Amino acid sequence: MVLPKSEKDRIAGMIMQGIEHHKILERVRETSGRNRTSILEKKDIENIAAYGLSVNQSRHSDNSTSVRLIAQDMKDAGELLYFKDQGELDPQNTEIPSEEFVLAFMKGQQLMFSEQLKNTEKLQVCMDSTHCISQYTGFQLTTLMTITDLHQGFPVAFLISSTVNIEIVKVFLDKIKDRMGVVQAQVFMSDDDPLFRNAWYATMGGDITVKYLNCSWHTDRAFRKSISSKISVSFIEKATVYQMLRALMDEEEEDKFHKQCEGFLGY
Repeated sequence: MVLPKSEKDRIAGMIMQGIEHHKILERVRETSGRNRTSILEKKDIENIAAYGLSVNQSRHSDNSTSVRLIAQDMKDAGELLYFKDQGELDPQNTEIPSEEFVLAFMKGQQLMFSEQLKNTEKLQVCMDSTHCISQYTGFQLTTLMTITDLHQGFPVAFLISSTVNIEIVKVFLDKIKDRMGVVQAQVFMSDDDPLFRNAWYATMGGDITVKYLNCSWHTDRAFRKSISSKISVSFIEKATVYQMLRALMDEEEEDKFHKQCEGFLGY
């Protein structure tokens, strides 16, 4: 079974970021469905790395200088939204402590994002953070995505930061608003942590009525954790409960949902 090119490119990108192979393996397996990536092995990652990928993309031997040079390149290309290095205090955003690192940018996605903003009646956005994005611990990648007409996520802006909190996310969204204007999304989806939706409401909300949704992946994970920790029955019975919950979560017809819910509650 051959790995799809899209998955090879995705893994190659993580290798080039310097992410350790065992972390790449865990992340890919965790997000894979019933396909070749679900049985990914370390040897697959090593084979991709053997094609000559260089994990050293540094612009300078000093990491801080290298990052500053990359940020300057982004600024010159019109891609930089915001940059604050560790050890600096931004007088315009004093709510961000000096020890925090923040880098926000938009690359070639800006044109498509502009087109999507012309049809706000269908605009749906998502936000999520990813841990272990490099060999340096503690940094997270937060991505703002829109949903295309093909119902696929399209990343439009990125935030790399040493911490993800409401102050940093609000600055990130404010810079997007300065660049693109108010993003009048009809639907906003994120995980079950209210941080992202609160930051969105504070910067883009106001008088705009937004439907807030939980990401299905995080909802599914919460189901599995709760079933494992709160229900004292056999594994088979736990699996049955999970299957019933999944069926409820995936049901799109309201009448059918209520009927299935009655059956579930009476189980």
